[in-house]
Amino acid sequence: MPNRRSILEKAKAADLRPQGVDGKRLQKVLDRAKKFFRRPSRHADESVKRHASLMAQSVERRDWQAAREHALELGLLGEQLGDRGLVKKAGRGLRRLGAGNRAWQLIASSKQVPGRPEWDGSDLAGRRLAVERREGDLAIFFQFASLLGPVVAAADRCTVLVEPRLAPLYRRTYPALDVRPEAEEAAAVDADVFACFETLARHFWPDEPTARAPFVPLEPDRRLVAELRGAYLDHGPGPLIGFAWGSLNKSKDLPALDDWRALLGNLPGRFVSMQYGDVRPALAEFERWAPGRIIHDASVDQLSDMDRFAAQIAALDAVVTISNTGANLAGALGVPTVVMLDDGFRLSWPAFGETVATYPNVRLVRKSDQAWASAMQEAGGRVMQIIDGVGDGR
Repeated sequence: MPNRRSILEKAKAADLRPQGVDGKRLQKVLDRAKKFFRRPSRHADESVKRHASLMAQSVERRDWQAAREHALELGLLGEQLGDRGLVKKAGRGLRRLGAGNRAWQLIASSKQVPGRPEWDGSDLAGRRLAVERREGDLAIFFQFASLLGPVVAAADRCTVLVEPRLAPLYRRTYPALDVRPEAEEAAAVDADVFACFETLARHFWPDEPTARAPFVPLEPDRRLVAELRGAYLDHGPGPLIGFAWGSLNKSKDLPALDDWRALLGNLPGRFVSMQYGDVRPALAEFERWAPGRIIHDASVDQLSDMDRFAAQIAALDAVVTISNTGANLAGALGVPTVVMLDDGFRLSWPAFGETVATYPNVRLVRKSDQAWASAMQEAGGRVMQIIDGVGDGR
């Protein structure tokens, strides 16, 4: 399995210009969505097979109520059969389908570590808690960041193990936290009880309105934010709009570069690249459509310095982007953001609706079986609404 360093080096060198999606590739994307729940249980249980098949069919026709019901059944069957993989799969699906606390319960139980006392929601006064992700991508640290406020208030002391690039953001936002790099194993932390982020969600976020209520944006380096914003505005008047267009994930159906032409041409201000990889070929094309209005800051490398990347995003007035780490970070920073989604059954975002419980300033624009041009037009309109609401003092 490639190590983190080799993955980052590959990402830095990649030319991520999306190509137009032909029918064959689009069908592959849709097939992945339909097969989300067609993972057979390791138990030869006919009920599992039946609900998995019905779940896949429900996802295909976007019958979210039926999909939720079958996912709930799969979660129950996974628990009864002792199949942690099925429990996790059901929980992750339910999270997308708006099933509230049941989703957190299933995911958390699938991530428990044998022999390590998992926090059960009881009083934390006088006790020390250690929090870790255990598995999952970087977005976990953004999606669950607001949970740490209630944890700090409830526990005598809380240690949080984070991806090292995010330690400054966490320490700045929650100075009472003991923030440590993930290289330190949780088992070595002096704690009374342990929890993954989904365990915290199970006890602090019983439903979506509760998840919305305690939102606390991550705190960037404000000096650096002001420095970057000033440097960008030296290129010309704002607003400053961040954008990103490419991904290493080949399963995504992404707008082709030409689909960005109308959006860039119709919006005012400067466009700040938030894209990792070798951006030069794409920027050369974007420059033709928005001459003199494209900004690429080579001092920002999100793959090695996430704190500077956070400051860059916080310096912007709005963000319009495909689904990626930057979209999640912008959401966690509270920056007004428009995220464009394809029709796949993605794990990072709700399956329906335009809002995200954990990111109150994010709005979702879905492709919905249309050409990307229609979704891009809608995204541009939403960015204009954001810009119109930006005061002169920003």
